[in-house]
Amino acid sequence: MVDAGLLKEVLDIYTMNADYTKGLRQAIGVREFEPFLRCYIMEHQKPCSESHGQTLNDQILKQNIQHIVDSPDDNEWKALLTEAIQQVKLNTRRLVRRQRRRLNRLQMLYGWNIHYVDATKSIISGADDIWAVEVVKPSVRIIKSFLTGESSTEIGSNASEETKMIQKDLWTQHVCEACGNKVLRGTHEWEQHRQGRGHRKRISRLKKSGSLCL
Repeated sequence: MVDAGLLKEVLDIYTMNADYTKGLRQAIGVREFEPFLRCYIMEHQKPCSESHGQTLNDQILKQNIQHIVDSPDDNEWKALLTEAIQQVKLNTRRLVRRQRRRLNRLQMLYGWNIHYVDATKSIISGADDIWAVEVVKPSVRIIKSFLTGESSTEIGSNASEETKMIQKDLWTQHVCEACGNKVLRGTHEWEQHRQGRGHRKRISRLKKSGSLCL
């Protein structure tokens, strides 16, 4: 992504000390480059009031940043950039795990018939014919089966007893006093919360302070 011009796109929307909780800046691959861009721009950006001069400055910045990306040298800028890239990878892996948990939850709790399409081969090869075979063709087949009613995800009169029990369990509320009376629905969500790192840390702190009554 960096080789394809990610940093240039981030630089186009970059504002020093921006709010990364709103809009496009929430996306992975934006906020991670804040330390690198802030340090680099503060040292290299030349003040310029004219729009033409500002545009020229931006172009020079992009060229210099691309030079750092392509450079094999290990220096301060390369170290900051490498750290930012590693953070992007880390946050991407976290997002994937979170999305997988949500998809599994939709399957387990709501009985959704979720289909997976693997685009790995086509992305690695970059060939259109592989994309057509590995991604487009199965996607079209899945959509057609859904539209024709061959693969229904709705829970109707023919739903299994197990699915009905799961749906009923969703109305059961559990309250976690250790986490500020957080309300959780269903046994599955409650167990996931209890096993979570945040909950276990709070329980541990309460035990040490003697505030938790078992």
